Amino acid sequence: MEKSWGFGQYLIEQGYIEARDLEKGLASSRESGERIGEVLVRLGFLSKNTLFEVLSAFLQVPRIILTEVRIDAEACQLVSEDIAQRNLLFPFQLQDGMLRVAMADPSSVRALEDVRLFTGLNVEPYLAQESEIRSAIRQHLVMQQSAARLADMSHLTETPEAFAVEAGATAGEDAPTIRLVDSILEEAVRLGASDIHWEPQEKEFKIRFRMDGELALIASLPPQAARSVVSRLKTMAKMDVAERRLPQDGRFTIDLSERRIDLRVSTLPTVAGEKTVIRILDPETAERSLSTLGMRLDVEEGLRHLLQEPHGLLLVTGPTGSGKTTTLYALLREVQREALNIVSIEDPVEYRLRGVVQVQVNVRTGLTFAHGLRAILRQDPDVILIGEIRDEETARIATTAALTGHLVFSTLHTNTAAEAITRLIDMGIEPYLLADALNGVLSQRLVRVLCPYCKRPVQRGAKPQEAGVGSAEPLFYEASGCPHCRGTGYIGRVGVHEFLPYHENIRRLVLNRQSSKSIENEARKAGMLTLWADGMMKAQRGLTSLEEVLHVASGIENQEGR
Repeated sequence: MEKSWGFGQYLIEQGYIEARDLEKGLASSRESGERIGEVLVRLGFLSKNTLFEVLSAFLQVPRIILTEVRIDAEACQLVSEDIAQRNLLFPFQLQDGMLRVAMADPSSVRALEDVRLFTGLNVEPYLAQESEIRSAIRQHLVMQQSAARLADMSHLTETPEAFAVEAGATAGEDAPTIRLVDSILEEAVRLGASDIHWEPQEKEFKIRFRMDGELALIASLPPQAARSVVSRLKTMAKMDVAERRLPQDGRFTIDLSERRIDLRVSTLPTVAGEKTVIRILDPETAERSLSTLGMRLDVEEGLRHLLQEPHGLLLVTGPTGSGKTTTLYALLREVQREALNIVSIEDPVEYRLRGVVQVQVNVRTGLTFAHGLRAILRQDPDVILIGEIRDEETARIATTAALTGHLVFSTLHTNTAAEAITRLIDMGIEPYLLADALNGVLSQRLVRVLCPYCKRPVQRGAKPQEAGVGSAEPLFYEASGCPHCRGTGYIGRVGVHEFLPYHENIRRLVLNRQSSKSIENEARKAGMLTLWADGMMKAQRGLTSLEEVLHVASGIENQEGR
């Protein structure tokens, strides 16, 4: 507590906090056992970056960002994982007999002494953020050491049952496979990955995370590790460990950092072994509202207006991975109330929604979208969510439901909003039915958001003006790369949208079977901004880069430049 008081007094002297802030922090620190700096950040008196800088000056210990330095493999092996975990430290370099160690608390004499006694080396402490140290321990100690132990699997017999034991079906918590898998799952959640790819190949077992829509290599393990790791994942997902010839699906739940995370598992037999992909389903995604999806105010207000309609069909379009499900769930949250019976049919049901009756498509038992929809209509629904309109029968039932007093949300795989209308007609829906059933169409894509810490302005040519964005200055921003964004230049993703509101002129074009281009031109006359235009606006605001807009708009002609 004396150290906490000394650091607190230093913060007061430097003008970062006031005496009453310190008193509150010390009281909370005594109750929780947290360090005073962590408490002050939690209470909002300091930012994490400020704490990092001030603590370095107070302790007179240099700061380090582990993602910016070269990690010495030899140095990593000098300290046991137990010492690293217990003292929250990570050895990252060995130079001239001096071991450099990143520490969350460099003032801990006991931690420094532990390392000196264990290694017999002089120790030079560096201050690093706790999250970076934990991540480094997982990647360079837990993963690598567990993988090394898995590489020596000659003691195992080549039977699925033996691999199941090694994978944790009956093994203790210290089994290398369990520790390896757990550390990878924790790291994926910490980094905000949406998917984990476990890929067996002839000479390696690759693990890649999909972050912000892009795959990144996280670890390359010995190929011998693949069998036991996949068996462990199957065990966790309650799948058949012995079946390696057919694809399988399963799911399981883990608790991390006081959050419950659902994971959906899919295996696929390949010539090199079973590839496994895990989709990480963060419940917070299903809780997002329209106002958090990056929509322009006019799009958001237009959608809210349509949600006031008692019935009709509202479509969200875009390719796989464009955030359509998240948008559908946000729409449901807008209309959800106790007086309504809301039913969804999805394939698969990714997120559990409170207050919504959710039905999982099961083609093997005959429960298709069309079959499920017919049953749902006998359940007195007010609002129906259809995961995707894939065929004429589903399209016809959805249209009929919208005409008979139900509010229907669904998705289609089309490039633009206007194409959704012509796609339904091509499926066999009569124009006069669609003209009366449709309320509106939203088309969307996801673009990566530029890192606010390292994005830099760049002058480009005049093409954005030719595209009708309307800015006199063709100033954009580009990705640079820094520790905050793991060198990618981007953090997170946001939507670009094209909202086609339905009005009488559009209705007339639908009745006359006009082309999607004609419908789009009419919508633009009424003020619709295309995906391209919305993306360019976000690029000029510095939210994303021009390259991202061009990437998501590939295959879609520059509508303004036609």
